[in-house]
Amino acid sequence: MADLTKILNGPWTPPAKRQPDPPEMQLRDAIEDAGLRAPDKIVLDGKLHRFESGTKGRPGHSKPGWYVAFGDGVPAGKFGCWRSDIEIAWRADIGREPSIAEQMAHSKRMAEVAAARDAAKAKAQEVVADVAETIWQGLDAAPEWHPYLQRKGVKPNGARVTGDGRLAVPMYDPAGKLVSLQYIDNEGGKLYHASGKATDAQWIVGDVDAPGAVYVAEGFATAATIAEETGQPCAIAFSASNLPNVVKALREQRGNLAEIVVV
Repeated sequence: MADLTKILNGPWTPPAKRQPDPPEMQLRDAIEDAGLRAPDKIVLDGKLHRFESGTKGRPGHSKPGWYVAFGDGVPAGKFGCWRSDIEIAWRADIGREPSIAEQMAHSKRMAEVAAARDAAKAKAQEVVADVAETIWQGLDAAPEWHPYLQRKGVKPNGARVTGDGRLAVPMYDPAGKLVSLQYIDNEGGKLYHASGKATDAQWIVGDVDAPGAVYVAEGFATAATIAEETGQPCAIAFSASNLPNVVKALREQRGNLAEIVVV
């Protein structure tokens, strides 16, 4: 029999089994790799945890980052940031491929994570809606000489003004409930309530009941210009990505024969 030690230049030993990092460390690294500031402590208990993500964008909330993760079985969960619209699924490296049973358990856990995230987000949106309603009711009508209105050449059209001089524009859901506010400074900088509901949000400038076409635009100044020039109502979508949602809501409200023009 051949001497394998001579062929292999010495005795052969199997490679050491790779030991993955603890799942808490893996999740922290994943959060950091996504460009977020990870919390100091990671808890894999299946509950939603919020943290300061270090992101820039919509201000107004100290902890827009979130994660939900389970530690039993194959550790897994999701994390993200409501301020910057990040959401990423995560599953720990266990040093081998998950079994069929573990993959099925993972799918079930992802559904539980989604439910926990949605419940927390809905609760946060309700809080923002209540705050927005209180703020809106306490604001005065914007004056026509407001610097932003003067620069854009439009009238207030129902916008209001805050104590620090920003325009306040209401954001309503399709049912007519105030869900958040947009604030516009003199130079056109826009701020929103963090965690406020933006999807489907709209506000119609002009005569809502005017017969004929209804226009849809992204921002307040554009919508105000259209309403003033045409005499027709113009809905504000607040973002390009929300335009299809607003158009869909208007179609459902006004019927298939209504003329809807996206600007």
